[in-house]
Amino acid sequence: MVLTESPLYAKLWCLMTNMSDHNQTAEEILHYRSEIHRLLKIGDNLIVAGSRSKNDLAPLDLPQKTELVHAKKSEVIETREAGIRRFYQSSLFVYPAVFLAAFVFFYVALNFQSLISQIGGWFASAEDEQILGDDMTEYYAWMGGYFFSVRSQESLEPGQDIDRDGLSNLDEFVIRTNPIVADSDSDGFSDGIELINSTNPWGSGLLTEKQKKLAENLDLIMINNRISFNSAVVPGSQSQVLGVSKINYDLNREGRLSIPKLNLQVPIIWTKDPKDFEADLSRGVVHYPGTALPGEQGIVYISGHSSDYPWKKHPYKQVFARLNALALGDDIFVDIYGPDGKLYNYRYRVTSENVYKPDDQSQFVDNSGAKLNLSTCWPIGTAKDRYVVTAELQSL
Repeated sequence: MVLTESPLYAKLWCLMTNMSDHNQTAEEILHYRSEIHRLLKIGDNLIVAGSRSKNDLAPLDLPQKTELVHAKKSEVIETREAGIRRFYQSSLFVYPAVFLAAFVFFYVALNFQSLISQIGGWFASAEDEQILGDDMTEYYAWMGGYFFSVRSQESLEPGQDIDRDGLSNLDEFVIRTNPIVADSDSDGFSDGIELINSTNPWGSGLLTEKQKKLAENLDLIMINNRISFNSAVVPGSQSQVLGVSKINYDLNREGRLSIPKLNLQVPIIWTKDPKDFEADLSRGVVHYPGTALPGEQGIVYISGHSSDYPWKKHPYKQVFARLNALALGDDIFVDIYGPDGKLYNYRYRVTSENVYKPDDQSQFVDNSGAKLNLSTCWPIGTAKDRYVVTAELQSL
């Protein structure tokens, strides 16, 4: 059958003709549209061109485009605001935590081996470093101005400490303090002590920025050792510190210090001059010249590193890092050789522990018996104080 002859076609043609012959309203057009859709079995959601906007072309049951855009913008704004709130809240804890972590990291990095030694061992490294150059022309020109005060060319040498303040002549030149006056600003504290405490040796308050920069080249540990040595052998105290010699020892031969509690055995260097402290401390622990020798009445004063500068590498830079682990009753043994090669072994027992300032003479002077003081800079990583373990002689 031909399509034009079908009843359906005829009805459609009639409807379309009526729409074009008359001015129909929108309702009538929609009525005709619905009738056509019904006859053709097409869904009612199809529209007549021009009767809906471009956005209306989407299925009627879906959100419109403008609604989606507004919803997305609102979600983005809410997400950003929530993120900002979380950032500020977390910052209250994050920044202090980062600062604390950085501080702990650098402290541990600088004193790593010493801190590990505190927990359970003793570690070693290698080599010393010379910071100062060989051109001393400016130094001798400056120092020459003090010749008539001391009238001794030897006393003007860089390693000497004329005023016994802990600063060598070269240190005094670097920091520009008076090399023949121990307390340049007359405030009751020697220049060496002020430098260790970061206070101004030329006046009140802390070191100036210029002084801090000059002091960067100074060895505070060495200064600390000189101060302690000078305190131990100051005129008038030497007769008290020195014991009555009972045995003639060979002080050119290394002794040995043994501490079973710390699983430690280390050479003892019988230092003859404080200017040798730094070199001798890289070879073991040092005996302070002028203090008693093993077995004598008085105090045998022996010092060793608890830490040292990171660039200095030698096997004894943390030798006394665990000194604070000793307790009352622990044994300490000191070996020393006689001129005939005979080995003398002394046994001491720990009786006390104390913290002293480096120039406190009481750590060196005690004639109440034959005693041994083991000392180290404290706290670890500083030269602020001296941690001292005292032991009394038990037997030979």
